[in-house]
Amino acid sequence: MKVNKSGEVRMAVDFLPGGRLSMRNVPMKVMIQMAYHVRPEAVTGGPDWLGSDRFDIVAKALQTTSPDELRRMLQTLLAERFKLAVHTEQKIMPAYALVLGKTGPKLQPSETALLTEQRCGPGEGAAGQKHVACQHITMAVLADTMQEIAPRDIDMPVVDQTGLPGAYNFKLDWTPAVRAAARAFPDAPEGRTLFEAVEAQLGLKLENSKLPLPVIVIDRVDRTPTEN
Repeated sequence: MKVNKSGEVRMAVDFLPGGRLSMRNVPMKVMIQMAYHVRPEAVTGGPDWLGSDRFDIVAKALQTTSPDELRRMLQTLLAERFKLAVHTEQKIMPAYALVLGKTGPKLQPSETALLTEQRCGPGEGAAGQKHVACQHITMAVLADTMQEIAPRDIDMPVVDQTGLPGAYNFKLDWTPAVRAAARAFPDAPEGRTLFEAVEAQLGLKLENSKLPLPVIVIDRVDRTPTEN
């Protein structure tokens, strides 16, 4: 771990082969978000430099290490190197609940896979629509990544309340809410909204709700990391 003084704006977070986690030019606040698996608005307190100072981290774990275990490792690393101390509070916040649809789930169960194989990426389909293909994804991970894969459509955290265990392979195709795609492809079909696609294609439903969500309150953090 080291301070990054490059002055660059872009940051990079990668899960690499062999169970390696690489973070480059990442602000401390983002590292805390990742370590405790919360949205930006759920990290409160702490000094102003949390969003400005950047750091590089390379960590190694077993290929079979789960996302939760990786997050706990990152929590330990931040506590040891930055003396990070936090506590968790619950706060009622607007959110979407991911629940079962009327027809029940339409998902293909997946076999156990390495962490590096658990992903959602671009899929193929009609122009003017968004296409995502997911492999070996649990419902909890799907809920956590909805804002990332559909930023034009999902403006609040998503909480898994499906009760479905295991992991699944699936595809999702929808027309983004912002009609930039429609302007670029004026002859493209109207297609389904994300909310309609989740129900029609996955047998799930996104319900507007207010739910208790964890908020991470920063009690202490050092600006300079200790030596290895």
